[in-house]
Amino acid sequence: MLYKIFHQNIFEVIDLSSAMFMTASVLVVGYVWTCMRASRRQKMLELENTPHRVLLITAHPDDECMFFGPVIQKLSKMKDVHLFLMCLSVGDYEGKGSQRKAELYDSCKILGIEEGNILLCKNTLLPDNPRVDWDTILLSDKIAEHVEQLEIDTVLTFDSYGVSGHRNHISIYLALFHLVYNKLLPSYCHLYSLDSVNTLRKYVKCIDVLFNNTSDFKCTISTTEQNCVTKAMQAHDSQYIWFRKLYMKFSRYTRVNTFTTISAD
Repeated sequence: MLYKIFHQNIFEVIDLSSAMFMTASVLVVGYVWTCMRASRRQKMLELENTPHRVLLITAHPDDECMFFGPVIQKLSKMKDVHLFLMCLSVGDYEGKGSQRKAELYDSCKILGIEEGNILLCKNTLLPDNPRVDWDTILLSDKIAEHVEQLEIDTVLTFDSYGVSGHRNHISIYLALFHLVYNKLLPSYCHLYSLDSVNTLRKYVKCIDVLFNNTSDFKCTISTTEQNCVTKAMQAHDSQYIWFRKLYMKFSRYTRVNTFTTISAD
């Protein structure tokens, strides 16, 4: 009897172990398949080997380095890509607009954006202020005008959280969503928003690779390119204080950018 019970328990343990192994195998295979699927989708949407006219829309001088450095590094090196930067304020929240304007041009020179491709807006109705929502219609009209004039086919900007929750950042996304929802842009123009992530992923860039990425468009840069982005941020002398120095060292946005399509669906 003991022999029979012993063998029965052994087989139950073996069956349980086999089931656990099969379950783990299915989970691993599913995870790998999802990653491969996401990678294929990202590869299809990479802006390589075909001509593009790209408009990057930011809210303030220094946004280009703090959040969009990786994608700028990649696009500025592609011979078939014309990259334009539209910055919607001079960053006058602390009364340093003139200085920050000069800093933006210095930063863009380091990043590889041509001076003639920088569109810097100064409008009292679009103040640099984290507590102010910019007017959606005013912003939409301004963006649509430049998209058509420059024959832009790809627009990059913030998502609905704006990485940091800054209301100026979010206002840009809302303006672009308005344009998409009302079909006010040319049919050939595609819009992508920079993915906001949780605090851990945002500030510990070395762990970002552990998370499954299902975005539509991804850019990852080398250490040398990250150093270039940091150098560009240093050109914003009025803003380069201790907590931004830490941000540039640890934030995932200095190493990787992931984008998701802006659609009305």
